[in-house]
Amino acid sequence: MVTGVILAGGKSRRMRQNKALMRLGNGTLIGHVLQRILPFTTEQLLITNSPDEYAHLNIPMHRDIIPNCGALGGIYTGLTHATNEVSFCVGCDIPFLQEELISYLISIIGEYDAVMPYTYNKSTSNHNINKLTLQTLCAVYSKRCLPIIKSMLKESELRVHALQERANVLCLSPDVWKNYDSEGHSFFNINTPEDYQQAQSLYRSL
Repeated sequence: MVTGVILAGGKSRRMRQNKALMRLGNGTLIGHVLQRILPFTTEQLLITNSPDEYAHLNIPMHRDIIPNCGALGGIYTGLTHATNEVSFCVGCDIPFLQEELISYLISIIGEYDAVMPYTYNKSTSNHNINKLTLQTLCAVYSKRCLPIIKSMLKESELRVHALQERANVLCLSPDVWKNYDSEGHSFFNINTPEDYQQAQSLYRSL
């Protein structure tokens, strides 16, 4: 059994509005994320410091246990409140999650503390191996990470990808996961108005 943890704690400064509630087709960004994870999770949690905005989702919500710690603090809060040993953690602005990829990431965690995919940097055209980005907000985490993350937060080490230096993390190259999402749509996140326009076009094409 797996818990789905949606992180919606960002400030959305570049969007100048709460991007999680921006429309995409017939739903919102966060609504699409929730629908994508439902088939693979036995419970869903939303980590947010503005729960009133999301009451319509009808899922349990939790404020950050340790405020102002970014995504790492959100993951810590989600894992703490999850009733399952394993959680799929995802940002609220990743609406094109592919079901095959979600299922695959969950299936391989085994004895690993976390499973995180690498993707090629958006600005990289020649797929240089040195331009990989670790996708920490479309990843699977075990509760075994909790004491490690707690220690990181106490040290003010807030980089989620630094977890790979302290825990048993399986980092997947694009060559490994591409069979489950050949176009990499799962990792398309929306941070700017330009991203939002691209998302609208992508949504219409899928």
